[in-house]
Amino acid sequence: MLYLIDKPMAEIGLRTAAGDPEAHVVLIQDGVYLTPDIDAPVSAVARDVAVRGVSLPPDIDRISYDAVVERLVEQEVKSFV
Repeated sequence: MLYLIDKPMAEIGLRTAAGDPEAHVVLIQDGVYLTPDIDAPVSAVARDVAVRGVSLPPDIDRISYDAVVERLVEQEVKSFV
């Protein structure tokens, strides 16, 4: 499942994703400021990272909005945005 996470809803979103062995977290908007401690793949929207001038830890991949849209169509999504 794909978890879209923004900063205001991060606590509940990450807690929910932590209980899902199929989770893939995508940090979006101000969520790119987060450094989640979660045992799941984590990506951050590249445009949001660039606009905010954030340096990502090496374990967080950048993903384009186009790639996020493709994943939205392909898999189930929970939004915490």
